[in-house]
Amino acid sequence: MDGKTIIVVAADQGLRRSVAFALEVEEYATQSYDTLRAAEGASRVALCTILDDDILRSEPQAAAHFLSNRGGRAILLVDGLSALQQRVDYATLTKPFTGPDLLSVINSLVEAAK
Repeated sequence: MDGKTIIVVAADQGLRRSVAFALEVEEYATQSYDTLRAAEGASRVALCTILDDDILRSEPQAAAHFLSNRGGRAILLVDGLSALQQRVDYATLTKPFTGPDLLSVINSLVEAAK
């Protein structure tokens, strides 16, 4: 895996497929997982990890640990009703979103990392 791979973590298979497709069209390599625990190793060397907020409810301790350690390379997908507050150490994207919305957030992370 190289630094252009993006990890997608979501319990919903349809969401994982949609996000991966949008990224692969833009020539990003992706790896998809249904749990954060399964994605942990790959996330360490990836360009970034896209994490659906459902994972925060299903794996709260793992998600908190992940976001505190690698938040700068994380994008959290939230719904409009989420009680989560956007934090400085990770990016958020509100569902539903478009491919260009997602790419804009990824490009912002890439630029910030330079």
